[in-house]
Amino acid sequence: MLVGIDEAGRGPVIGPLVVGGVAVSDENCSELESLNLKDSKKYTRQKREELEEVILSLTECTYAEISASEIDSQRHKKTLNDIEVELFADVLLRFPQATKIIVDACDVNPVRFGEKICARSGVPSIISEHKADATYPIVSAASIIAKVQRDRRIDQLKEVYGDFGSGYCSDQKTIVFLRKYIKKEGGLPLIARSSWDTAKKLLEEYYQRPLDIFL
Repeated sequence: MLVGIDEAGRGPVIGPLVVGGVAVSDENCSELESLNLKDSKKYTRQKREELEEVILSLTECTYAEISASEIDSQRHKKTLNDIEVELFADVLLRFPQATKIIVDACDVNPVRFGEKICARSGVPSIISEHKADATYPIVSAASIIAKVQRDRRIDQLKEVYGDFGSGYCSDQKTIVFLRKYIKKEGGLPLIARSSWDTAKKLLEEYYQRPLDIFL
C-alpha cells in the first residue's frame, strides 16, 4: 500500500493547520496516476472538491488538524516543524499496511524531516522531499484532501467571525479584519495565531499607535 502525506495551512495567521493522508492499493494505483494530479494550490476550490470525490473513490483518506490556539500553546516548547512531524506521524500510523510512504517535507532539510517522522512513528523508512506534491500523484492527492478540509474549516470559522479573507498574512482583507477585531476587543481572536510575527506586529501597532491608526 502506497501512502502520501501533505499539509495545508502552515503559513496563515488565521485558522488550523491540516495534514492529509492518502493510501492507495496496488490495484488502484495506476488509476490514481491517470488523474495527473498536481499540487492543490494549482486548482480552483471547485476543482479540488471534484477531485476529492474521485480520490475518495479510489483510496483511503484521513486527516489530522491542529487549531490556531493549540499551535500557539505548543510553540512555547516546540518548533512548527516539530508540530508537523507529530501530525504527519499521527496520520501515518492510521495506515498500518503501508509499504511505501512519501511525504512533502516541511523542513528545509527533507532528510531530517523524514528521519524525525520515522523516529516518531516507528516506520523504518520514508521518502521525504520538497515539492513532493508536484512529483508524486499520491502526495498531490494528500495535498488536495488537506486543502479541501482546511477550506471547510475556514468556512465554519467565517460563520462565527464573519469574512476574514483567506487567513494568509499577505491578504489585506485578513489584516483589516484583525485590526478591526483588535480595536474592538483589545486582543486577537482565538482563531488567530498569536505566535505569528504578523499578529504580534498588529498588537504592537495597536498598543503603540497614534490615535488614528486603527480608525
